[in-house]
Amino acid sequence: MKFDEIFNQPNHKMIALSISCAADETVLEPVLRLVDTYQISIHLVDDETRLNRLLGVMDEKYLDHPDIYIHGAQSDVEAADKAAALVADGTCDILMKGAVSTSVILKAVLNKAHGLVYNGFLSHVALFDLPNYHKGIILTDAAMNIAPGIKEKISIIDNAVDFAHSLDIQRPKVALLSAVEKINPKIVSTVESIDVIQSIYNGNMREFIVDGPLQYDLAISKEAAAAKNIDSEVAGDADILVAPQIEAGNILYKSLVYSAGARVAAMVVGAKVPIVLTSRADSAEDKYNSICLAMKSLS
Repeated sequence: MKFDEIFNQPNHKMIALSISCAADETVLEPVLRLVDTYQISIHLVDDETRLNRLLGVMDEKYLDHPDIYIHGAQSDVEAADKAAALVADGTCDILMKGAVSTSVILKAVLNKAHGLVYNGFLSHVALFDLPNYHKGIILTDAAMNIAPGIKEKISIIDNAVDFAHSLDIQRPKVALLSAVEKINPKIVSTVESIDVIQSIYNGNMREFIVDGPLQYDLAISKEAAAAKNIDSEVAGDADILVAPQIEAGNILYKSLVYSAGARVAAMVVGAKVPIVLTSRADSAEDKYNSICLAMKSLS
Protein backbone atom coordinates (compact mmCIF):
# COMPACT_ATOMS: atom_id res chain seq x y z
CA MET A 1 0.00 0.00 0.00
CA LYS A 2 1.28 3.45 -0.94
CA PHE A 3 2.04 5.89 1.88
CA ASP A 4 -0.55 8.49 0.87
CA GLU A 5 -3.28 5.87 0.40
CA ILE A 6 -3.09 5.04 4.09
CA PHE A 7 -4.08 8.60 5.02
CA ASN A 8 -6.81 9.10 2.42
CA GLN A 9 -9.59 8.17 4.81
CA PRO A 10 -8.34 8.02 8.40
CA ASN A 11 -10.86 7.04 11.03
CA HIS A 12 -12.02 10.37 12.47
CA LYS A 13 -15.52 9.69 13.77
CA MET A 14 -15.76 10.66 17.44
CA ILE A 15 -11.97 10.61 17.82
CA ALA A 16 -10.55 12.40 20.87
CA LEU A 17 -6.84 13.12 21.22
CA SER A 18 -5.00 13.67 24.53
CA ILE A 19 -1.78 15.72 24.25
CA SER A 20 0.74 15.93 27.07
CA CYS A 21 2.67 19.23 27.37
CA ALA A 22 0.75 20.77 24.48
CA ALA A 23 1.81 24.41 24.98
CA ASP A 24 4.16 24.44 22.03
CA GLU A 25 3.40 25.90 18.61
CA THR A 26 5.05 22.99 16.75
CA VAL A 27 2.77 20.61 18.65
CA LEU A 28 -0.39 22.67 18.30
CA GLU A 29 -0.04 23.41 14.58
CA PRO A 30 -0.73 19.86 13.29
CA VAL A 31 -3.25 19.17 16.06
CA LEU A 32 -5.34 22.26 15.27
CA ARG A 33 -5.16 21.40 11.58
CA LEU A 34 -6.82 18.09 12.41
CA VAL A 35 -9.51 19.87 14.39
CA ASP A 36 -10.26 22.02 11.35
CA THR A 37 -10.04 19.17 8.84
CA TYR A 38 -11.74 16.28 10.63
CA GLN A 39 -13.54 17.93 13.56
CA ILE A 40 -11.83 15.67 16.08
CA SER A 41 -11.79 16.81 19.70
CA ILE A 42 -8.52 17.53 21.48
CA HIS A 43 -7.61 17.63 25.15
CA LEU A 44 -4.61 19.87 25.77
CA VAL A 45 -2.71 19.29 29.01
CA ASP A 46 -0.25 21.95 30.15
CA ASP A 47 -0.06 25.33 31.87
CA GLU A 48 -3.44 26.96 31.19
CA THR A 49 -2.10 30.49 30.81
CA ARG A 50 0.50 29.46 28.24
CA LEU A 51 -2.02 27.36 26.33
CA ASN A 52 -4.57 30.17 26.11
CA ARG A 53 -1.92 32.67 25.07
CA LEU A 54 -0.64 30.39 22.30
CA LEU A 55 -4.12 29.52 21.03
CA GLY A 56 -5.02 33.21 20.89
CA VAL A 57 -1.89 34.04 18.93
CA MET A 58 -2.49 31.22 16.44
CA ASP A 59 -6.17 32.09 15.94
CA GLU A 60 -8.65 33.55 18.44
CA LYS A 61 -11.35 31.16 17.20
CA TYR A 62 -9.58 28.39 19.15
CA LEU A 63 -10.06 30.15 22.50
CA ASP A 64 -13.72 29.19 22.69
CA HIS A 65 -13.79 26.21 20.38
CA PRO A 66 -16.32 23.46 21.25
CA ASP A 67 -13.84 20.67 20.39
CA ILE A 68 -10.88 21.99 22.38
CA TYR A 69 -10.55 21.19 26.09
CA ILE A 70 -7.81 22.52 28.36
CA HIS A 71 -6.52 20.67 31.43
CA GLY A 72 -4.14 22.54 33.68
CA ALA A 73 -0.82 21.03 34.78
CA GLN A 74 2.11 22.63 36.58
CA SER A 75 4.87 20.24 35.55
CA ASP A 76 5.82 17.81 32.79
CA VAL A 77 5.22 14.86 35.11
CA GLU A 78 1.75 16.09 36.06
CA ALA A 79 0.90 16.79 32.41
CA ALA A 80 2.00 13.32 31.32
CA ASP A 81 0.02 11.68 34.09
CA LYS A 82 -3.15 13.67 33.35
CA ALA A 83 -2.86 13.00 29.62
CA ALA A 84 -2.44 9.28 30.26
CA ALA A 85 -5.41 9.28 32.63
CA LEU A 86 -7.61 10.78 29.89
CA VAL A 87 -7.03 7.77 27.65
CA ALA A 88 -7.13 5.33 30.53
CA ASP A 89 -10.66 6.38 31.54
CA GLY A 90 -11.94 6.37 27.94
CA THR A 91 -12.26 10.14 27.54
CA CYS A 92 -9.71 10.03 24.70
CA ASP A 93 -8.78 7.43 22.10
CA ILE A 94 -5.19 8.43 21.32
CA LEU A 95 -2.31 9.69 23.50
CA MET A 96 0.25 12.08 22.02
CA LYS A 97 3.64 13.12 23.36
CA GLY A 98 3.97 16.89 23.15
CA ALA A 99 6.93 19.00 24.29
CA VAL A 100 7.99 16.50 26.95
CA SER A 101 10.77 13.95 27.13
CA THR A 102 10.01 10.42 26.01
CA SER A 103 10.98 8.96 29.38
CA VAL A 104 8.39 11.10 31.20
CA ILE A 105 5.46 10.18 28.97
CA LEU A 106 6.42 6.50 28.92
CA LYS A 107 6.63 6.42 32.72
CA ALA A 108 3.03 7.65 32.81
CA VAL A 109 2.00 5.05 30.23
CA LEU A 110 3.66 2.27 32.23
CA ASN A 111 2.02 3.38 35.47
CA LYS A 112 -0.03 0.31 36.42
CA ALA A 113 -2.73 2.52 37.89
CA HIS A 114 -3.69 3.55 34.35
CA GLY A 115 -3.83 -0.01 32.99
CA LEU A 116 -2.66 1.00 29.52
CA VAL A 117 -0.21 -1.82 28.84
CA TYR A 118 -2.24 -4.95 28.27
CA ASN A 119 0.28 -7.33 26.71
CA GLY A 120 3.34 -6.29 28.69
CA PHE A 121 5.37 -5.16 25.69
CA LEU A 122 5.59 -1.81 23.92
CA SER A 123 7.47 -1.13 20.70
CA HIS A 124 7.94 1.68 18.22
CA VAL A 125 6.85 1.52 14.58
CA ALA A 126 7.61 4.07 11.86
CA LEU A 127 5.91 4.07 8.47
CA PHE A 128 8.10 5.55 5.72
CA ASP A 129 7.45 6.88 2.25
CA LEU A 130 10.77 6.22 0.49
CA PRO A 131 11.47 8.05 -2.79
CA ASN A 132 12.67 4.89 -4.57
CA TYR A 133 10.45 2.19 -3.06
CA HIS A 134 7.18 0.95 -4.50
CA LYS A 135 5.13 1.04 -1.29
CA GLY A 136 5.08 2.28 2.28
CA ILE A 137 7.47 0.41 4.55
CA ILE A 138 7.52 -0.06 8.33
CA LEU A 139 10.68 0.15 10.46
CA THR A 140 10.78 -1.25 14.00
CA ASP A 141 12.18 -0.65 16.64
CA ALA A 142 14.08 2.64 16.34
CA ALA A 143 13.10 4.34 19.59
CA MET A 144 12.20 2.09 22.51
CA ASN A 145 13.84 -1.30 22.90
CA ILE A 146 17.60 -0.95 23.19
CA ALA A 147 19.01 -4.45 22.67
CA PRO A 148 16.12 -6.88 22.20
CA GLY A 149 16.85 -10.58 22.52
CA ILE A 150 15.04 -13.36 20.69
CA LYS A 151 11.91 -13.23 22.85
CA GLU A 152 11.72 -9.44 22.60
CA LYS A 153 12.24 -9.49 18.83
CA ILE A 154 9.35 -11.89 18.45
CA SER A 155 7.17 -9.47 20.43
CA ILE A 156 8.40 -6.58 18.29
CA ILE A 157 7.48 -8.52 15.15
CA ASP A 158 4.07 -9.49 16.52
CA ASN A 159 3.32 -5.84 17.34
CA ALA A 160 4.48 -4.69 13.89
CA VAL A 161 2.42 -7.37 12.13
CA ASP A 162 -0.71 -6.41 14.08
CA PHE A 163 -0.02 -2.82 13.12
CA ALA A 164 0.42 -3.77 9.45
CA HIS A 165 -2.89 -5.65 9.55
CA SER A 166 -4.58 -2.48 10.85
CA LEU A 167 -3.34 -0.78 7.67
CA ASP A 168 -4.91 -3.54 5.55
CA ILE A 169 -1.59 -5.17 4.70
CA GLN A 170 -2.92 -8.72 4.59
CA ARG A 171 0.23 -10.87 4.78
CA PRO A 172 3.16 -8.60 5.57
CA LYS A 173 6.67 -9.58 4.60
CA VAL A 174 9.14 -9.14 7.46
CA ALA A 175 12.88 -8.66 6.91
CA LEU A 176 15.29 -9.21 9.82
CA LEU A 177 18.08 -6.73 9.11
CA SER A 178 21.76 -7.35 9.65
CA ALA A 179 25.13 -6.41 8.15
CA VAL A 180 25.35 -9.62 6.12
CA GLU A 181 22.95 -12.18 4.74
CA LYS A 182 24.86 -15.24 5.93
CA ILE A 183 25.22 -16.66 9.42
CA ASN A 184 28.33 -15.31 11.11
CA PRO A 185 28.94 -16.34 14.73
CA LYS A 186 30.72 -13.02 15.32
CA ILE A 187 27.60 -11.06 14.33
CA VAL A 188 24.95 -11.83 16.93
CA SER A 189 22.03 -10.55 14.85
CA THR A 190 22.67 -13.15 12.13
CA VAL A 191 22.54 -16.02 14.62
CA GLU A 192 19.48 -14.58 16.37
CA SER A 193 17.67 -14.21 13.05
CA ILE A 194 17.62 -17.96 12.57
CA ASP A 195 16.47 -18.53 16.15
CA VAL A 196 13.72 -15.93 15.73
CA ILE A 197 12.47 -17.50 12.49
CA GLN A 198 12.46 -21.00 13.96
CA SER A 199 10.61 -19.82 17.06
CA ILE A 200 8.03 -17.93 15.00
CA TYR A 201 7.17 -20.71 12.60
CA ASN A 202 7.72 -23.80 14.77
CA GLY A 203 5.85 -25.86 12.21
CA ASN A 204 2.89 -23.46 12.04
CA MET A 205 1.62 -21.24 9.23
CA ARG A 206 1.52 -17.58 10.22
CA GLU A 207 -0.29 -14.53 8.86
CA PHE A 208 3.02 -13.07 7.75
CA ILE A 209 6.30 -14.12 6.10
CA VAL A 210 9.64 -13.56 7.80
CA ASP A 211 13.16 -13.96 6.44
CA GLY A 212 16.67 -13.06 7.51
CA PRO A 213 19.32 -12.16 8.06
CA LEU A 214 19.01 -9.68 5.20
CA GLN A 215 21.07 -6.63 4.41
CA TYR A 216 19.08 -3.44 3.92
CA ASP A 217 19.64 -3.40 0.15
CA LEU A 218 18.44 -6.99 -0.17
CA ALA A 219 15.29 -6.23 1.80
CA ILE A 220 14.19 -3.39 -0.48
CA SER A 221 15.83 -4.09 -3.86
CA LYS A 222 14.94 -7.02 -6.12
CA GLU A 223 17.93 -6.12 -8.29
CA ALA A 224 20.33 -6.41 -5.35
CA ALA A 225 18.73 -9.73 -4.33
CA ALA A 226 19.05 -11.09 -7.87
CA ALA A 227 22.69 -9.99 -8.08
CA LYS A 228 23.45 -12.02 -4.94
CA ASN A 229 21.22 -14.96 -5.97
CA ILE A 230 18.96 -14.50 -2.95
CA ASP A 231 15.82 -16.59 -3.32
CA SER A 232 13.32 -15.09 -0.89
CA GLU A 233 9.70 -13.95 -0.92
CA VAL A 234 10.71 -11.07 1.32
CA ALA A 235 13.79 -9.77 -0.50
CA GLY A 236 13.00 -6.70 -2.59
CA ASP A 237 9.41 -6.58 -1.36
CA ALA A 238 9.58 -6.14 2.43
CA ASP A 239 6.71 -4.51 4.29
CA ILE A 240 8.43 -4.51 7.68
CA LEU A 241 12.11 -3.95 8.50
CA VAL A 242 13.23 -5.21 11.92
CA ALA A 243 16.36 -3.49 13.23
CA PRO A 244 18.82 -5.70 15.15
CA GLN A 245 19.04 -3.10 17.96
CA ILE A 246 18.15 0.50 18.65
CA GLU A 247 21.39 2.05 17.34
CA ALA A 248 20.92 0.58 13.87
CA GLY A 249 17.21 1.37 13.86
CA ASN A 250 17.66 4.96 15.01
CA ILE A 251 20.49 5.67 12.57
CA LEU A 252 18.46 4.21 9.69
CA TYR A 253 15.40 6.23 10.74
CA LYS A 254 17.31 9.53 10.85
CA SER A 255 19.23 8.75 7.65
CA LEU A 256 16.05 8.10 5.71
CA VAL A 257 14.46 11.36 6.93
CA TYR A 258 17.42 13.74 6.78
CA SER A 259 19.46 12.32 3.89
CA ALA A 260 16.96 10.48 1.70
CA GLY A 261 14.08 12.95 2.07
CA ALA A 262 11.67 10.28 3.29
CA ARG A 263 8.36 11.18 4.86
CA VAL A 264 7.52 9.37 8.09
CA ALA A 265 4.71 8.74 10.53
CA ALA A 266 5.50 7.04 13.83
CA MET A 267 3.80 5.70 16.94
CA VAL A 268 4.13 3.28 19.83
CA VAL A 269 2.09 0.08 19.69
CA GLY A 270 1.32 -2.60 22.24
CA ALA A 271 -0.66 -0.40 24.61
CA LYS A 272 -4.43 -0.10 25.13
CA VAL A 273 -4.45 2.95 22.86
CA PRO A 274 -2.18 4.23 20.06
CA ILE A 275 0.60 6.51 21.34
CA VAL A 276 1.91 9.19 19.01
CA LEU A 277 5.57 9.47 19.94
CA THR A 278 7.26 12.02 17.69
CA SER A 279 10.57 13.81 18.09
CA ARG A 280 10.65 17.52 18.87
CA ALA A 281 12.71 17.88 15.67
CA ASP A 282 10.05 16.18 13.51
CA SER A 283 8.32 18.45 11.01
CA ALA A 284 4.72 19.56 11.46
CA GLU A 285 3.81 17.39 8.47
CA ASP A 286 5.39 14.30 10.05
CA LYS A 287 3.51 14.98 13.30
CA TYR A 288 0.27 15.46 11.37
CA ASN A 289 0.81 12.18 9.51
CA SER A 290 1.68 10.39 12.76
CA ILE A 291 -1.65 11.41 14.30
CA CYS A 292 -3.47 10.35 11.14
CA LEU A 293 -1.64 7.02 11.32
CA ALA A 294 -2.85 6.52 14.88
CA MET A 295 -6.38 7.39 13.78
CA LYS A 296 -6.12 4.89 10.92
CA SER A 297 -4.93 2.15 13.30
CA LEU A 298 -8.22 2.50 15.21
CA SER A 299 -10.29 1.61 12.12
